[in-house]
Amino acid sequence: MKRHGAIFVFSAFCALLTAGASRSAADVACRLFSDPLRRLLSAFSSLFPFPLFEVALLASPALLFFAFRRGDPETFFRRVTGAGAILFSLFLLLSVLPARRSQTTDEPVSEIRLTAFASFLADRANREEALLPSSDGEGTPPARKTQGELSDGVTAALSACGLCPASPLRVKKTLFPRLLCRLGLLGYHAAWTGEAVINPTAPAYTLPFTAAHEAAHQAGILSEGEASYAAYVALIQSPDPALRYAGWTGALDACLPLLPDRERCAVVAGLSPRVRTDLSSFDAVLPTGGGARAVEESNAAAIRLRGGEETRSYDLFPYLACRRYLESARDQADAPAIY
Repeated sequence: MKRHGAIFVFSAFCALLTAGASRSAADVACRLFSDPLRRLLSAFSSLFPFPLFEVALLASPALLFFAFRRGDPETFFRRVTGAGAILFSLFLLLSVLPARRSQTTDEPVSEIRLTAFASFLADRANREEALLPSSDGEGTPPARKTQGELSDGVTAALSACGLCPASPLRVKKTLFPRLLCRLGLLGYHAAWTGEAVINPTAPAYTLPFTAAHEAAHQAGILSEGEASYAAYVALIQSPDPALRYAGWTGALDACLPLLPDRERCAVVAGLSPRVRTDLSSFDAVLPTGGGARAVEESNAAAIRLRGGEETRSYDLFPYLACRRYLESARDQADAPAIY
C-alpha cells in the first residue's frame, strides 16, 4: 500500500505541476525535473541501436500475462493501474509540461509575405538540388544516407542551431516500417524512452527533416510547430547540401498549402522537375482512414492535452520560418532573399 500511495502522490504532483502552468513556471519546472529526466532516458536508450519503446510494446503482453499468473486478480489490477499511473505521469512530465514553455506568439503573416517566402524557398530548393548527386542511377538519391550518417548529421546540426534545451543523442529507425506506413507515420518521438524514431522507407528527401523534427522533440522541444522550425533552422545551416535541401523542401511543403491557388501554382511552376517529384511523393506515402485516422485522432488528443490546437500546432511552423525570413530581410533591406 505504501508503494501505491507513493505512486498516487507522484501522479498528483505531476498533474498539479502541469495543470495551468504559465510559460515561465513551466520553463522552471522543466529545468528542474523534465530536462534532467529526459537527458537520462535519452542517454540510456541511445546505448541500444534499436527502439526500446517498440521492444517494450512487444514484451508488454508477456509481462502482463506473467503478472497475472503471479497474483490474484485484485493484485494484478493494482499493478496494472499503478503502472498506468506512472506512465501517464511521465507523459505529463516529459511531454505535456515542456510543450507549455513555448515562447511563440500568434502574430499573423500576410498572404503576400507568405508568397514571397514560398518563392524564396523554391529558389533555394532549386539551387540545392543542382548540387546533389543525380538520382537517375548515376549517383545516390539526394538524402538516402546510412542510418548512422543521417543520425550524426541531424544531431550535429540541431546541437549547433542553439534552439534546443538539450542536445539530441541518436535517431533510430523503426523495427516496423510497414506498420508505420499503414498508420501514416514518417516517424515518432517516444517520450517514455527519450527516443527519436523514423521510418526508413519514407521518401528519401523527407528523412532528414523527419529525423530532425523527432530529434528536436528528443531535445526538449515538444510543440510540433517549434520542433519543425528548429529542424528547418538546423538543416538549412548544415554544411551538407542534402540536409539543406531537406530543410528548404520541408519548409516549402508546409508553406504551399497556405497560399492562394494562383500563387501556389506559380511557385510550383518554377520548381525543377526533381523538386516537384519529391514534393508530390510526400503525400503518396501517407494513407488515410483506418489505422492512420486513429493515429491522427490520438495525436490530436495529445496536442490538446499539451494545451494547443491540432491545426495551429503544425501550421505554426511556416509562420515562424516566414518571420525569420522577414526579420533577416529587414536587417539587409537590399537583399530580401537571405536566411
